[in-house]
Amino acid sequence: MTQIKKYYTKMSKNKFFYILISLVTSAFLVWFLLSQIESKDLLQTFAQMYYPSLLAFVAIAFIGTVLRAWRYKLLLEPQPISWGNIFLVTLIRNLFVDLLPARIGSLSYIYILNKRLNFPFEIATSSFVVAIFFDFLTLSPFLVLAIFAVGFGSTALSNFTFLTVSLIFFLIIFSILWKIIPLSSFLLKIYQKVLNALRVEKRKWAKISSQKISLTIDNLYQIKKKKIYWPIFSLSFFIRLAKYTSLYFLLFSLLRSHGFHLKDLSFWKIIMGITGAELSSALPLKGIAGFGTWESAWTLTLRILKLDLFLKKEQLDIIAGFGLHLLTNLFEYSLGIISILILAFPLLKKIRAKKN
Repeated sequence: MTQIKKYYTKMSKNKFFYILISLVTSAFLVWFLLSQIESKDLLQTFAQMYYPSLLAFVAIAFIGTVLRAWRYKLLLEPQPISWGNIFLVTLIRNLFVDLLPARIGSLSYIYILNKRLNFPFEIATSSFVVAIFFDFLTLSPFLVLAIFAVGFGSTALSNFTFLTVSLIFFLIIFSILWKIIPLSSFLLKIYQKVLNALRVEKRKWAKISSQKISLTIDNLYQIKKKKIYWPIFSLSFFIRLAKYTSLYFLLFSLLRSHGFHLKDLSFWKIIMGITGAELSSALPLKGIAGFGTWESAWTLTLRILKLDLFLKKEQLDIIAGFGLHLLTNLFEYSLGIISILILAFPLLKKIRAKKN
């Protein structure tokens, strides 16, 4: 019992120090970036946003969420789930995905399905795994298109290197997805051997974890048997397209007051900047809700690649970074919190009924 208390005390201390480091990282990076610009310029940018373009962002972002929910619905079949529930689950997933480091917030999808909607753990997990691999799979096509659209030799780093890395990344993800069942079975065997080596294979948690992994592999096989990979890939492609397009219009809504027109903003250069920024969310350490690290990664990507997205007005890349990140977070967090309250409402009614 004493050892368990020590373990949880250590875990609590580690969490405290991690949150403290994340907070310090956010504070320092936000302070550093804001010191490079005039605060009044940032406030003025928000005050003079172009609302038609902002509404276009909201509409396209909603379309992307509907497509993501549709993809989850296909992956969960034949297990039934209403459009309302899967939409709420998707909005909650959008809330948490960038809130925690290394995108572990996306695991909220499994938690809500399993604990709140009573889906078997293995069904929720298998659909989550396939979806996340398709998200990675559609990244490379957009990067390759961006490289060709921007033009070879037009950036500071070798576009040939980017092209090679993108293609290798695509082949790796494709190979893992294609062989996901034998690969998962192999990893399960390794996991079981580790349990045996530690002599804990007979403990309850070890048996349950092995069983859940095995059932998840079975469900991965069932998903593959449905032969829906092409529809899932198509939906994943349009989900990513909706994401980039919505952010393109959001960026224009921020920069129109600075004299920009749609023709001044390169869609493909924005894709490269967003990709660089999003890589920061995969890091084990990030700022609170990504603040500071997202904007820094966005700014560094644009400046290192010398994409000249803002026509030599370098302070605008920082303003744009803060604007994009803050507004997308407000949009996703608001919808996510509302979704949590909607899902929690029936549960609260049951609790009140029992008390009465």
